[in-house]
Amino acid sequence: MLVKKQYNYCILLIISLFLCGLTASGCSRTGSVSVDRRMSRSFVRLDRKQYVPLIVVCKQYDLSWHWDGFSKIITVKNLKSNAKLFPGSGLILFNNEVFDLKSRVRIHRGQIMVPQSFLRLFTKKEPPLKLRRKSVFSIRKIVIDAGHGGKDPGAIGKKGIQEKDIALDISLRLKKELTKQGIDVILTRDTDIFHPLKKRSEIANKEKADFFISVHANAAHTSSANGFEAFYLSTDYDDFSKAVQIRENAVIKFEENAGYEYSDDLNATLWDMILSENRIESIEMANSISDELKRALKLNTRYIRGARFRVLKGANMPAVLLEMGYLTNKNEAMRLNNAYYRQMLAEAVATGIIRYKKLFESSDGFSK
Repeated sequence: MLVKKQYNYCILLIISLFLCGLTASGCSRTGSVSVDRRMSRSFVRLDRKQYVPLIVVCKQYDLSWHWDGFSKIITVKNLKSNAKLFPGSGLILFNNEVFDLKSRVRIHRGQIMVPQSFLRLFTKKEPPLKLRRKSVFSIRKIVIDAGHGGKDPGAIGKKGIQEKDIALDISLRLKKELTKQGIDVILTRDTDIFHPLKKRSEIANKEKADFFISVHANAAHTSSANGFEAFYLSTDYDDFSKAVQIRENAVIKFEENAGYEYSDDLNATLWDMILSENRIESIEMANSISDELKRALKLNTRYIRGARFRVLKGANMPAVLLEMGYLTNKNEAMRLNNAYYRQMLAEAVATGIIRYKKLFESSDGFSK
């Protein structure tokens, strides 16, 4: 009986191999169907964009792949190429360089799906955008993000002053001041509307901005807290930074179907490469703004620190989040509610930005 079962199994195996051989040879005999066209039959349209199963890409380009269930990093490689992907992110690490696929890697019906732009890394076609320092070191375009807005009021201070209104007014004035200096300024919002955090950094990326600045007003449990604070994106942060981060990230509760598929520990290798390029510039910009606020308005700077702000996390360029004062402090709330003071704030911040711009460009992007 055992010998008969083994015999039947061998017959089935031979028939299967024969049929597979017929299929492969049949495709090659036609000569009219290229390898790429055969792959295109596996394409799936998701959110109006073309995707292909990763397993099909691996077969096409003779790649092996590995899924790390703990870090959720997918490694794809052969003798010449090594790529690291992360579901939910459009950033990948390819041969130790960061590329932006413009569309995120997805999991669809149990399969890992990669956007069509991923294929360009293995063909002679123009590859996706490589994220690296510009060959021309200049600051020509800045995206200013007025924090909160619409159904998200942000912090609420003395006499019902809302952070979203203060942030918008300062941002509008800041745009006007920077435009006078020849800088192209894009606002993430210029009216009282709500934007998810992710969309704000996406606007900066789409506009290919040289800098991203998010404007806010602060709040604290104690009314004695006062002063200016600036934050840059960093995985290293203390308890104070974490507390501010939690408050500013709380906007997510207003986002419907936010759909953040990636974890908070988004591929550390990718982000470390981006952050290492942008962190120093962000810190120096924050210091330049701080120095001018102190000089012009005698405004004390409490902290310039790193934190994991979601609004900064997706930005491909240097970025800072500015807390322009405390709405929970009686004196600062009164000043922030004054249009003349907000104008002075905008002018001081603009001067700090221009000062850093001149230093940055005169040194060809070389930091201290």
